[in-house]
Amino acid sequence: MNHNQPPMSWDTADENRYEQSIALKIPGYSHMHDLMERLLAASISGNNEDEILIVGAGGGKELALLGTRHAGWTFTGIDPSEPMLQLAKRRVQEAGVVARVQLKSMTIEGLPEEEIYDGATSMLMLHFIQGMESKRRFLSNLAARLKSGAPLIIAAVNADLHSPVYPTMMQAWQDHMLSNGILPEEWEQFAASLGRESDPISSEQMIELLAECGFSHITRYFGAFWVEGYYAKRI
Repeated sequence: MNHNQPPMSWDTADENRYEQSIALKIPGYSHMHDLMERLLAASISGNNEDEILIVGAGGGKELALLGTRHAGWTFTGIDPSEPMLQLAKRRVQEAGVVARVQLKSMTIEGLPEEEIYDGATSMLMLHFIQGMESKRRFLSNLAARLKSGAPLIIAAVNADLHSPVYPTMMQAWQDHMLSNGILPEEWEQFAASLGRESDPISSEQMIELLAECGFSHITRYFGAFWVEGYYAKRI
């Protein structure tokens, strides 16, 4: 593994390459999002006036998927990365849902406290938040902006970097990525980023953290190598 790889940065992200490669990197990427939509749909009242918060909306995957399947839902998508928000903007335009989407360049802390939502997603971003206290603050702020009983679908890289099985899992993940056309240098950058630009936590820590921050009914719904998806409800 080459630890001299340049650090990743969402401020200078190649959003087009991200869009092309993310589904090749994560086994079942589209399936994970399809299940996310179905869990949200099964949890929400269905009054056709629901407002959904998309945290880490850059890229637009969730906005396009949910917007096309639920014509009555409206969305607020937040993300601090301008390049990734630009990709989201293009994607919601292509999906024909732009009239029901607000995109904001900010973190969850910047969202007005009086804005309360019927459901939320946070897909593949928690591991980029450094430190348990920052993760706790993020999830607490997210919980504070959800109605009681509202669903949260959250996915992240959850890995114990010191686990004896870590090298085996990473070898298998490398084989998967390279066989799908991910360039060796892209794999090297990704592998070097774990524990450096990203701060993954274990599955057990994830469950404990969600419970601490005001969520219940915490259930793992997806797993692929170190990527996990969880369903939870705001207490």
